Amino acid sequence: YPSPPRESPALENCSMVGSKHLRRAGRRTVVVAVAAAAALALSSARQEDADVSLGRAFMPAPRSGAAGRGQRDAPKVAIASSGLRQMDASYNPQWLEVEEQSISQLQWVHPQSFWAAAATAIYAFDMTRFIGLVKPTALEAMAAVVVYAGLYCSRYQEVRDMDKHYQVSFYASCGWTFYALASLIHALSYGPDPLLARGPADALHGAACTVYLGSCLYFYSYHWGRQWRHVQEGRFRPYFALGLAALTFVHGLTVGHIWKMLEDPGWYDTVQQIYTDQWQWIADTRLAELYLTAGALFLVILHLRGVLTGSANATWVFLGTVIVPTAALFWETTALNAVAWQHYFMVGPKHFGDE
Repeated sequence: YPSPPRESPALENCSMVGSKHLRRAGRRTVVVAVAAAAALALSSARQEDADVSLGRAFMPAPRSGAAGRGQRDAPKVAIASSGLRQMDASYNPQWLEVEEQSISQLQWVHPQSFWAAAATAIYAFDMTRFIGLVKPTALEAMAAVVVYAGLYCSRYQEVRDMDKHYQVSFYASCGWTFYALASLIHALSYGPDPLLARGPADALHGAACTVYLGSCLYFYSYHWGRQWRHVQEGRFRPYFALGLAALTFVHGLTVGHIWKMLEDPGWYDTVQQIYTDQWQWIADTRLAELYLTAGALFLVILHLRGVLTGSANATWVFLGTVIVPTAALFWETTALNAVAWQHYFMVGPKHFGDE
């Protein structure tokens, strides 16, 4: 299991549903904005961690050129373009002094490798299914539950020995992942192939809402508190704070979705009656969210091991864990009777009589 950097918030991604009369007008702008915000959060998290010490992981930590005169002539990590190289140099010159490593040097014989391969297979299948407008099934949801439970269980053993910031991020990610799985099951209960009946699915989702909100409070109280501490210590990094703010916004969208569901238990039923494919959109969004968190963590590992570093790493994060799934989901909603964000302006039976 990879040893963490000292400053790496975990990720995760947001909820999208909506309202009939505003369906087409703002969807493109909101989806692109959310994608950009998520990408900024992911890349900023990696930038904050670039110059901190590295412990044990899949392979020995890459050596810095500053460590000794004999290492100054070591091959440097390949950067995709001169523009990315200049960006890395301006933010953290140490990124350019990391000895190049090959991905083949990673210790692949590890339980995480199996679960990561299975998660990647589900992700690839989902991308194909999104494009084909094929509805998710209970079998796929069950596979996702097993695979992501196995993935996180293969990681938890050494968490207690890790730095505090990584413990906070890991446990918060567990809570966010639990909610994504519960929301997936809840969404399927409105479809033709439910994994659980509506009643048990509602109860599971209600419990998961509590876990999600608690995870957000736990994570952001720590990381924003750390930002304030950095200000007092004179080592505040605005790029990281901006990324954390973007991640806060993304999670805030899901918090808003949860609030609407808890504030009026009949609200989501109303949305589903108007937009009959809404359950499919939510289920597919949750499946994408699951992989975004796991995939981003693997890219953090590559960054720390000197295999793919700096802005090149952030570029792959942007393309692989944000742009591709967001584009697929955006295209899917244009062909479904579903909406992405307008649900925040809809009301349920509790407010039907309101002026």
